Amino acid sequence: MRILLSSICLETGTDIQLALYYLKGYLLKHPPLSASGRLPALRSCDITIRTFTEDLCISRIARDIARQKPRIIGFSCYVWNIEKTLSVCRLLKKIDADILIVLGGPEATPRAEDILGREPAVDIVVRGEGEQAFADCAAAVAAGCGFSRITAISWRQDGRVRSNPARNKDLVPAAIPSPYLSGLIDLDRKDIVDVPLETSRGCACRCAYCYYHKNFPRVRFFPLSRVEKELALILSHRPREVYLMDATFNAYPARAKKILRLFIRHNRGSNLHVELKAELLDEEMARLLAAARANNIEIGIQSLNPRTLESMHRPFNREGFRKGIELLNKYGLLYEIQLIDALPYQRYEDLQDALDWLYGLHPVKVALFPLSVLPGTALRASAARYGIQYSKRAPYRAYQSNAMRRQEVARVERLRFAMERLYDSQVFQKALYDLRDKAGIKISDILEDFISWSARLPGAGRITPEGYNRRLPEFLAYVLRKKIGVRHELTLIRV
Repeated sequence: MRILLSSICLETGTDIQLALYYLKGYLLKHPPLSASGRLPALRSCDITIRTFTEDLCISRIARDIARQKPRIIGFSCYVWNIEKTLSVCRLLKKIDADILIVLGGPEATPRAEDILGREPAVDIVVRGEGEQAFADCAAAVAAGCGFSRITAISWRQDGRVRSNPARNKDLVPAAIPSPYLSGLIDLDRKDIVDVPLETSRGCACRCAYCYYHKNFPRVRFFPLSRVEKELALILSHRPREVYLMDATFNAYPARAKKILRLFIRHNRGSNLHVELKAELLDEEMARLLAAARANNIEIGIQSLNPRTLESMHRPFNREGFRKGIELLNKYGLLYEIQLIDALPYQRYEDLQDALDWLYGLHPVKVALFPLSVLPGTALRASAARYGIQYSKRAPYRAYQSNAMRRQEVARVERLRFAMERLYDSQVFQKALYDLRDKAGIKISDILEDFISWSARLPGAGRITPEGYNRRLPEFLAYVLRKKIGVRHELTLIRV
């Protein structure tokens, strides 16, 4: 029996799709039974992984899959690929109506019944962790059985959508074969962008805008002995970067420090990518992050508005955060602080105030993301209460809230561009602080001035980032004339 595991990837598609390798490893460990009840030889259970880049057309993806002649196709679904995946499914069924199409992943799980009700091409949706449920589906097909006894799946029977009960207990992480230690992943591939690794599953936070904690309702840890073996193997191949996928890497500081020490011990020049909370940093952890070459750190605070944070069940310690950022700066680490625009009670002015405070910490980068109102989240269920209007198609972008008008949400995109040109590019960064410190102009006001100034430029939409950089002295003169009304102040501030 041939099984194909697939996903449509963002951008280059060279990242390792770890979820697919988990499925394959679990299938090889628990191969499906044949109709006679005997275990088939591994060669008769052909499991192939095929990933595709988002720029490929639907027909090409479907033809490529159909040429493999799979009996079962499993798609890993995310907010960025669900629409295209469903289009591929429709075309696949036209090519071969006998293919069993199974969807799973964080986008399919909360939409299981909706997808099955709307998409006749989809046969089964696996809810939550996929390893056991997908293996059970494969076993049922191999044995010629039905799906009524398989937990944690939704499926269609006689034209009616059925949802079987959830599993009574979560998988034990140690029981899931390591794709690296089992040799399923070729770490010598030259096209790999980064190497992802889970050291835990689940999240200690319960943020209302996020679905991850529902997909994994409690935090479970992979054994540190296994983590060390995986790191030793991965780092021996000298990848450019290793991405530790834990939702909040330092949520359990003592364990995080142990993992950092393991990384340092085995590292041969690779960089580290983690997501963490700045409030939980101390001097020792900052020093370990620096020694581990953690040059890609994501820090999601989402908002500084206390009412917004409370409504999203997201605690925040402003003073602890400030101290954490100071430590990251002290050790020269590269990081990105992340905000989300149209959250409840968050006004456009709140974003401006947040930027003024955050830029006062001299961060490496501040990023401003659009709000996606994800299926299955508490925010999605209460969106109307907060006046949030959003697209019903992925990625479900919010375009209005109880505190932000449509025009303001649209203006955030221009604010984001101003942040990139004036701060992230570093061409105007010193001038920003000089304007603040010497001329008393708030950084948020300078960003707004850039939005107004750049919109008036002839052919503004065709100017390249480099073109804007060359014209920044013109913008500086514009700000000084507008705010101060004199020209000689230019001698105080240089781009």
